[in-house]
Amino acid sequence: MMLNRKSRMMAVAAGVLAAAGLVGVGTGVGVQLAWSKSVARTGAVTGTVTFKGGARGAGVVVSLVGVKAPPPGPEPAAQIKQVNKAFAPGLTVVPRGSVVEFPNQDKVFHNVFSVSRAARFDLGLYKSGTSKTVQLKRVGVVDVYCNIHPEMVAKVVVVDGPFWAVTGKDGSFKLTGVPPGTYPLVAYGGDGKEVRTEVTVTVGGTTTAKLEVVKPAAQPHLRKDGTPYGRYK
Repeated sequence: MMLNRKSRMMAVAAGVLAAAGLVGVGTGVGVQLAWSKSVARTGAVTGTVTFKGGARGAGVVVSLVGVKAPPPGPEPAAQIKQVNKAFAPGLTVVPRGSVVEFPNQDKVFHNVFSVSRAARFDLGLYKSGTSKTVQLKRVGVVDVYCNIHPEMVAKVVVVDGPFWAVTGKDGSFKLTGVPPGTYPLVAYGGDGKEVRTEVTVTVGGTTTAKLEVVKPAAQPHLRKDGTPYGRYK
């Protein structure tokens, strides 16, 4: 049976959606409905972040709060490796409830901890070739340190749902495929505090937003017991 151009496009859409696990392969109304729901019934949010003082807000995490979206499938634990007495990567973004793994790939012991409001944990001292995990259940910024090496600093931003982005060098971001509705848009500043605005997403529309946050700065920190670091190497 020969297909006209519209039918061929719908068949291609069916294959794409089926491959993505969004809908089973089919034709006609089912494909058209799936195509409509997955593409035409969403909108986008774009914008820019600046640092106070006017500099472009590069590397800032921006996320939408309270979006009713299908839950994501199971994902492997995010990893923050310990290599050459440093955390890699230095910035990690995960949805609330995610498990983060901290493998020690150095030849020395490490003791990963955080005393942040969003998560307080102490993974204890562990050796090269071993790994420990923590589940992050609260939205916010988690500052991660090593209790032995003060130069080891990482940041985990725990977000509310799947719609988030890290701004580019020019401070811009874009969130696509967002269901229509009105949502808080949050940016996390270098001081760990949230800056919020409200955006309304319409079907097929693009909403633009601007936010201003505090620029990240190197902050001295203490050991997990609140005492200064010693001379351990």
